[in-house]
Amino acid sequence: MKGAVFDVDGTLLCSMGVWFDAATSFFKSKNIEFGSALTDSIKAMPLEESLPMIKAKYGLDMTVDKILKELTDIVRIEYNRHIPAKAGACEYLKKLRNDGVKIAVATSGYPELCEGAFRRLGIWEYIDAFAFSTEVMKNKSHPDVYLLAAKRLGAEPCDCVVFEDIPQGICGAKKGGFYTVAVADESNIKERDELKAAADKFIEDFTELI
Repeated sequence: MKGAVFDVDGTLLCSMGVWFDAATSFFKSKNIEFGSALTDSIKAMPLEESLPMIKAKYGLDMTVDKILKELTDIVRIEYNRHIPAKAGACEYLKKLRNDGVKIAVATSGYPELCEGAFRRLGIWEYIDAFAFSTEVMKNKSHPDVYLLAAKRLGAEPCDCVVFEDIPQGICGAKKGGFYTVAVADESNIKERDELKAAADKFIEDFTELI
């Protein structure tokens, strides 16, 4: 392995619940029921892709940019102050760094949220490159964001491992020629069988790899 490419929410960070709670609270204030079925259908998408669909479906009288700002404002304090890393994640990143493996992040999240959490957790210095879904304008069922991450590491996909917590991301990375590791999270309990079938390896947490 020359490069390791990590998703953030639900993979490196225990943050999926924060987004669900923020979205539930926000849409409840707009008299919209934001249930798990809706979450499951959009969680592979960047918000820039999913919010226009939600706005159109429920007739929200707000711009997408306004909705996005309100949601990120709600979660920012959690990233900056509270969200923990997944078990063993920080130690595994340090191990990879010490072993000479280049590390990238490929996420549908946002730079300022990643930086806030990573600096607080002491892992910012381990990350060599970032790739964001908003840069490729495709969701994670496609390989584009992972390919961009590998390119920024100067590594071929066949020499990289992608760590993800959603089936769409695993399948997208496989399309790009990556070895894949699925990471367990509270948010993917219902998808464990699908993840195990799709990924090359499944782990409960990163302590298994240290």
